[in-house]
Amino acid sequence: MQSSSNPTAKNTNALGRDIQNVVSDAQELLKTVQSEGESRLADVKTKVANQVDTAKQKFGEIQATVQDGAKVAMTETDAYVRANPYTAVGIGAAIGLIIGFLAGRQR
Repeated sequence: MQSSSNPTAKNTNALGRDIQNVVSDAQELLKTVQSEGESRLADVKTKVANQVDTAKQKFGEIQATVQDGAKVAMTETDAYVRANPYTAVGIGAAIGLIIGFLAGRQR
């Protein structure tokens, strides 16, 4: 489980807030178009565009963080398997047996 001190969790929460802001601003844009017409339309469009840009940036940061974490996990797993090949094969076989046993029981 991820704690709230995790940078990925913080970025995800920030992205959620940014998306909510985009939705709120889009709703405001619709209301503005209906009530005030063209006078405030440009201002609200700019605000929505800025929120979308911020959300895209945060999404990119989260994606980069996840990719970096996956690379680290792959590197560490590869190093462990190379250092402990028989243990790794044993763990893989045990997991395979457990999955096979559970799959066989469901039929």
